[in-house]
Amino acid sequence: MKKTLIIISFLILIPYISAQGQETDSLEILGEQSTTLDFKVGSISNIAVNFEKVLRIKGNTAVIRSFGPAYIRPLITMDGTIFDEAQGPSILISWSRLSGSVPYHLRDTHFEISGGIYFGMTFINYYNTKPKFAFFHIYPKFSLGARGQSPTSDVITRVYIGFLSIGFSVGSK
Repeated sequence: MKKTLIIISFLILIPYISAQGQETDSLEILGEQSTTLDFKVGSISNIAVNFEKVLRIKGNTAVIRSFGPAYIRPLITMDGTIFDEAQGPSILISWSRLSGSVPYHLRDTHFEISGGIYFGMTFINYYNTKPKFAFFHIYPKFSLGARGQSPTSDVITRVYIGFLSIGFSVGSK
């Protein structure tokens, strides 16, 4: 009877022991969240806070979704005005694809391609005492860059170029 109980207990614990004994980093990375502070200067200058989440990992690539508040100043406004005093708060929604030569959870640097949209409000005559609401805007976001994100560190750095713009981000997991 004792032998049977020991054998049954051991059989029940085998899946738990093997799951705990294996490397679970790749399982923990999926759904991993991070926050970055983003600065960009160019055709659409912005300051943004990005809340990122890893959506999918397949081989050497990963897909990340970013969402967060931004404050933008476009070089060309939606009505075609250049160098206008138009600016305003936005929501940034984007998706990034990270790739490299080794699996995602083992590499320190990633090639990143990102695309998304800014959706928000535009105010004109901003430097007057009473800025005036002009319109809602939707601007595209696209960038190519390098991302430093070590598996052993919580620090994230990014340098990228976009459509007539350059930017960088810093953040943590």
